[in-house]
Amino acid sequence: MVNVVILGSNEFVVGFQLAGIKETVEAGSEPLKNIQELRKRKDIGIIVVEEKIMESLEQHEREEIEDSVDPVFIPLSAKVEQDSLKRLIKKSIGIDLWG
Repeated sequence: MVNVVILGSNEFVVGFQLAGIKETVEAGSEPLKNIQELRKRKDIGIIVVEEKIMESLEQHEREEIEDSVDPVFIPLSAKVEQDSLKRLIKKSIGIDLWG
């Protein structure tokens, strides 16, 4: 069985903890280090990442994370960017619906 992990600020992860998700990680001053540690774990299938963390990463780091399939990273924010949504759909179903 694979687990879902939430990665973000304290305010971000508290809501998920209240919803019953047991595994949450508060991002420290080096969020890339948190991401690399989580990617090494084989029991994790989905990592929900606060969008602010994704925005703090370099472009190539962000693209590498977005392209990851095992585990799948899902950036979560109040706004949805069309390019990120396209990329997630293509990764999930294997087809570019806009292409």
